Amino acid sequence: MRVYKCIVTGDELFTDTYPIELKDGLYKIKGKYVTRSDKVDDSLLGANPSAEEQEEGADENSTSGIDVVLDNRLMPTAFGSKKEFQAYFKDFVKRIEENKKENDAKFDVDAWRKEIQNTFKIVCANFDYEFYTGSSSNPDGSIALVRWEAPAGETDEIPFVYFFADGVKEEKV
Repeated sequence: MRVYKCIVTGDELFTDTYPIELKDGLYKIKGKYVTRSDKVDDSLLGANPSAEEQEEGADENSTSGIDVVLDNRLMPTAFGSKKEFQAYFKDFVKRIEENKKENDAKFDVDAWRKEIQNTFKIVCANFDYEFYTGSSSNPDGSIALVRWEAPAGETDEIPFVYFFADGVKEEKV
């Protein structure tokens, strides 16, 4: 299995258990809206609940949301405007650039800056996202961009989660 982590915070962002596409400098992960039960099955713990306890347990706690967000404990965040997102992105790009310079002596800064600006333009062209940080809630790290879209040939919208590819490192586990 491959785990994808933020290069700044080390937070786990997603795994290869989801359909992933790398396009235009972005990881695009196809998500699903799910409802999951948080109730612990007492029989698995060796307990034998009484009829009263079983009845109380009928009111299960459940969590609904996007599978990629829930599975990787991404935390909601927000930007009040596109301008705020631009300020975040400018600082994030500086951190990515530092990381790339440290890890690649042949890193072409000018070419990379042009590529990341093109990716940024693609993101801002349709600025209709939900935003999430990694599990540490560190605002300096990668931000997940979630947009509901109808795949080609379909009418129902599903969640797609986007990450800037240069802000993500892949690890095999």
